[in-house]
Amino acid sequence: MYRLCGLIYFGKFHFTCRVVSRSGEVWFHDGMTTGNKLTFEGNLVNISDVLCKAGQRKLSVVVYVKM
Repeated sequence: MYRLCGLIYFGKFHFTCRVVSRSGEVWFHDGMTTGNKLTFEGNLVNISDVLCKAGQRKLSVVVYVKM
């Protein structure tokens, strides 16, 4: 069994990402705007319909971890 743990987005020569915790919390990171902080976005089941894009950036890589 696998669990979603990260999503990487690319656009305008810049990467951003979302990190998904074990409990399903989704956190956004963009080093240019958030520095070394993550921004809480909500629970995976509530925001799963918006995960294909991060602003103008398109989803490029999906990371799973084996449980």
